[in-house]
Amino acid sequence: MGGQWYKEMRIMPGIIFSEDTVVKLPSLQQIAVTAAQTLQRFPFVLLVSAIGTVAALILADDPSEAEPLWAIRVLYGALVALPLVFGLALLSIKRAWRTPLSTTIRAVGVLAGGLYAWSLPENIPAAPDAHSMRLALLIAAAAFFVTFAPWMQRDADNGFWQFNRALFVRAVTAGLFTIVLYGGLALAMAAVENLFELHIPSERYLQLWILHLGIFLPWFFLAGVPHDLESMKQVEQYPNGLKIFSQYVLLPLVGVYLVILLAYSGKIIISWTWPYGWVSRLILGFSAAGLFSLLLLHPLRMREEARWITRAGNWFWTALLPLLVLYFLAVSRRISEYGLTEGRYLGMLVGAWLAVMALHFLFSRGKRITRIPVSLCLLALLLSFGPWSMFSVSERSQATRLEALLDQTGLLADGKIHPAGEKLPVDDAGEINAILQYLFSIHGYEAIEHWFDASLRADAAARQAWKSPEDVAALLGIDYVAVRKSHPEDDLRFDAARFTAIDVRGYDRLLPDAFFNETSREATVDAEQVRYRMNATLDTLTFVHTPEGPAAEGPAAEGPAAEGPAADSL
Repeated sequence: MGGQWYKEMRIMPGIIFSEDTVVKLPSLQQIAVTAAQTLQRFPFVLLVSAIGTVAALILADDPSEAEPLWAIRVLYGALVALPLVFGLALLSIKRAWRTPLSTTIRAVGVLAGGLYAWSLPENIPAAPDAHSMRLALLIAAAAFFVTFAPWMQRDADNGFWQFNRALFVRAVTAGLFTIVLYGGLALAMAAVENLFELHIPSERYLQLWILHLGIFLPWFFLAGVPHDLESMKQVEQYPNGLKIFSQYVLLPLVGVYLVILLAYSGKIIISWTWPYGWVSRLILGFSAAGLFSLLLLHPLRMREEARWITRAGNWFWTALLPLLVLYFLAVSRRISEYGLTEGRYLGMLVGAWLAVMALHFLFSRGKRITRIPVSLCLLALLLSFGPWSMFSVSERSQATRLEALLDQTGLLADGKIHPAGEKLPVDDAGEINAILQYLFSIHGYEAIEHWFDASLRADAAARQAWKSPEDVAALLGIDYVAVRKSHPEDDLRFDAARFTAIDVRGYDRLLPDAFFNETSREATVDAEQVRYRMNATLDTLTFVHTPEGPAAEGPAAEGPAAEGPAADSL
């Protein structure tokens, strides 16, 4: 046999072996050689991965100690630099650049990650969430760059598709190997700990997982990156399972989305009502599923038996255009009522991107699928930095809304805050508090700090960089009670103040409750002989003393006597 199968073809469940198939397990020497070759091909990628792993290991070492803040910044920089340097390495390999130029290009990627880490605030955990959101955008932009970096030529669509298919398969394989290997080693550690009565700190399991994610997974993944990228243009391989998944799972799902959306569009036209904001998520789901289906089926479109794929693509883009009108109406309503936030600004730009893609694939002659990740990469970068970024635009929008509200209520005059002398209307106070909470969570108060005589920065010992919304509301002379309406319109959401102690001096009992609604507006505390209930309009809370126990729970307790001296209403 010579290590080969018999000459006839043997078929096993899910696997077909031809006469040329050789099944061999790699030796330790082969594994070492492959690892060395991978290090030689992608030295900067593995270096960045190692730096990020060391930073993560330090952060996970002892949660009882103060976090080394520099390690968080290093980790952020490594997360951005890792896909960026990988994309630059692929570009260098594809263009066959000489070693000096290739090394310089990859080093620039490492430097970019370092500069990003240096630009971050010193105390990331206390910083507003905008920094974490920007990190996600930059990682997405770098990941899109990886997909098209070697394939920016005009005739590269097939190579682009085959290359990304190979990367996807390798990523799934690397993930499975990582999970299995970690699971086995973690189980071995647990066995040693229990059998030999040794104490292994819980953070060691986390550090073992970090080592697998930061060292084993990228090394294993990079070892499977195709060597001859140019030859990917001539690859005709198309997995039959992928065709079945796309044709019989994804496309029917797209059809279901389309039927629901068309029915809802008809309801909107007949009833002449404004669309709810939730429909925008369904349209995005329809768009994502349809676009993913067309990308997966793209190599088959030129085959005679699969001409329907081109027609299905045209129908998809044609159906998407009127749905985008519905999408923009739903998003614009939220913007007109509550101003721009990062999510709404992102939603508007994604909708505009979908409209451009629809027009491109319907009317352009050169329908290159590489333009999808290229445009998404540029969009992510556009959203990340500059006065047009989603952070700058949203902050300006909410600061402008707050300025208008404070001016309208007399709290802001001549550019300075004048604390309220009397109670504000509930709606105005709720809007002001909601904007303060938004600014505190996402941006901080830099845009509005100049209105106040006192600093809005938190004390050095505080866990956040800025004063809490409760403290800023106090400087405005208003109570901090965050009340937000949600759909349906008769529902109210009350947000309790976080990180604030409740002073119960002078009282005997504190009765906690989570929520009231139409089905549970009443509660009884038997041990305390107290019953309390909320009325139907959710504006009166009534406490009833029931000294006689269950007897007081009868009809008499619901009548006028319940409103006498034994009952207190708030």
